[in-house]
Amino acid sequence: MTSHQFEDENNHRWQRLEEVIDAVETKQPHEDIERLPTLFRQICHDLSIAQHRLYDSAIIDRLNRLAIAGYRTLERRLSGGWDRLAHLILREFPQTVRQEKKLFWFNTLLFWAPFFFFAIWTPHDPEWAMRLLGPEGMVSMESMYGSHTSPQDYMREEFGSNFMMFAFYIYNNVGIDLRTFAGGLLAGIGTLFIVLFNGAHIGAATGYVHHACNPHTFYSFVAGHSAPELMGVVISGMAGMRLGLSLIHPGPHDRRTSLVLGGRRALLLILGACILTSIAAVIEGFWSANPMSPWIKYTFGAIVWSLTIAYLGFCGRRSHAA
Repeated sequence: MTSHQFEDENNHRWQRLEEVIDAVETKQPHEDIERLPTLFRQICHDLSIAQHRLYDSAIIDRLNRLAIAGYRTLERRLSGGWDRLAHLILREFPQTVRQEKKLFWFNTLLFWAPFFFFAIWTPHDPEWAMRLLGPEGMVSMESMYGSHTSPQDYMREEFGSNFMMFAFYIYNNVGIDLRTFAGGLLAGIGTLFIVLFNGAHIGAATGYVHHACNPHTFYSFVAGHSAPELMGVVISGMAGMRLGLSLIHPGPHDRRTSLVLGGRRALLLILGACILTSIAAVIEGFWSANPMSPWIKYTFGAIVWSLTIAYLGFCGRRSHAA
């Protein structure tokens, strides 16, 4: 095959790649943008053939420029920056949660079943909750939500400022999410235990409030940040379970490949869970600890719950359907 024959046969693909690169650079829509990696691989293959067969230098120079431009464009497209972060938060993460709906409902049951059991049973028989909370936990709950105390006063005395409260919640709650995720490496058993324990512990604390504290003070404090914080716990459990299932049920792949493939999806889930938990920490540190009318806090909490559910249930659906 001569240089001219080679160029005539493949020129349409080269022009298509040039058009796609130009569309990406100018941020214009193009029907072949999603084929950019395939077009790039084909150009690299054509360049290799042209160099091996010692074709005309003009063809080799053109292919070389296209390969470099394609690589740079692809690298920017995949590495992302702010656009990539927005795409992850607004599309990929909620889509992945919906795609893993079996894990979502399993972890929802795993967390909320012990939560409601202890929350309902503790006022009638507080002994189990007391054992879960321990002496320090009971003292802490009574100091924050007692009849003659307020969470705001306790937090100010304990942490000194809103920012220090926020920093503590980031450290503590995101740390719990990451430990839940890492527990998946123990074939999912670690994740299973942590999610169950968190549900039981938070449920015991809720029930103990009804037994020995002021429920109105408690609910007005947690209303604003509870949605992203508790959803973060459930979704971090999903991430750990996905990791564990990749090990114990690799399917058609070997375990190493299955772990890599499952790990990519699990990483997306844990990143989203940490973002939700971080949002909860912002609300808890800078909103929940401020004194204001309870109806304002309850209204704000209802709005946050509605937005969280709508985000996970509907965000990114149009992109997914396309």
